[in-house]
Amino acid sequence: MSEFLSRLRFERDHRWAPDRMSAYLDGGLAARPRTRMERHAGACPECRRLIATLRQMLSALHSLPPPAGGADADALAASVRLRLNR
Repeated sequence: MSEFLSRLRFERDHRWAPDRMSAYLDGGLAARPRTRMERHAGACPECRRLIATLRQMLSALHSLPPPAGGADADALAASVRLRLNR
């Protein structure tokens, strides 16, 4: 592939990747998009760092103890989403 076409593909994939990183980490991408993400992350230090950071955050969240006092998981998730959107 020519250098020009490689650069175009890289830029297109760089715009495509961020919106699909969560699905990638959750195992929710089909084989073809998963391969595309892995190819791009292999060539893009920025996206590779972002995926690593998201993995660390997920790991930290999964290691937290369950909420005390029977907190409603849906209410807790809604609260987190609200704060993230601010």
